Amino acid sequence: MSTLRDVPFAKMTGSGNDFVFFDARTIDRERLVLPEVIRSICNRHNGIGADGIVILEARPQATPTRHDAEIQPAQVTIAYFNSDGTPADLCGNATLCSTVMSVELGLVHGNAMQLATPAGLIASRLTDGMPEIDLQPVDQITTDLPIAPIDGEQRIGFAMAGIPHLVVLCADADAIDVTARGPHLRRHPAVGAAGANVNWVSPRADGTWRYRTFERGVEGETLACGTGAVATAILLSTWGMARSPVRILTSSGRILTVHLEHSNVGWRPTLRGEGRVVFRGVIGDLGL
Repeated sequence: MSTLRDVPFAKMTGSGNDFVFFDARTIDRERLVLPEVIRSICNRHNGIGADGIVILEARPQATPTRHDAEIQPAQVTIAYFNSDGTPADLCGNATLCSTVMSVELGLVHGNAMQLATPAGLIASRLTDGMPEIDLQPVDQITTDLPIAPIDGEQRIGFAMAGIPHLVVLCADADAIDVTARGPHLRRHPAVGAAGANVNWVSPRADGTWRYRTFERGVEGETLACGTGAVATAILLSTWGMARSPVRILTSSGRILTVHLEHSNVGWRPTLRGEGRVVFRGVIGDLGL
């Protein structure tokens, strides 16, 4: 059996949502994507530690057009896996990080590109050194689900922002016991068999919004969730509580900004946030 010893990687963070990145040209993909290998890599005590891993693979070059991803060929394919080893169709912060890493690896020419994900093509770019991505239109929205709020919660909506999300409006997101409440809502029958990420959001005095996320696949709270920020911004706008751009404070203290346009195909979101390389290294002994 082949090993991953000496395989290079980069550790990246998107507002505290952290990932181990791999260049598809340098890996044994069949070995890397085994769930037990991913879990070992993401283990925060005996591995590198991360919310997930990302594999980037170059595709034929094309010139991207903002919000016209469906008519442009992709330049880079993103494969994302949660820390429990399960694949995910989309991760917003991983896609922001992928924009930065695609440039650094020379997978694209210039600072704008098309990224292929299982959730569809995403146009992305670096603007003033910061990554931003245009997600596919969001039209699956339920303003109020038949889920009873508990103390501190006010209403619960749903949006399919690449992946399913519950958005819970509350008086104070920091007062929510995410560890206790998250698993119940994440698997609630109202969101279907696959479950959903859960985002609690509350207003701040400066006009921004505070949110916290319980992520499926990680099965715990993460410091940020890009698609969760998008779903939250869409529900706040649909509820008539916010206008674009919506600025959302993550648990890492960083801001994710969501620009929204509404059209006959639904909400067209653009997400802007951090994509930062923390360190680079090579894999040693994963203990497998």
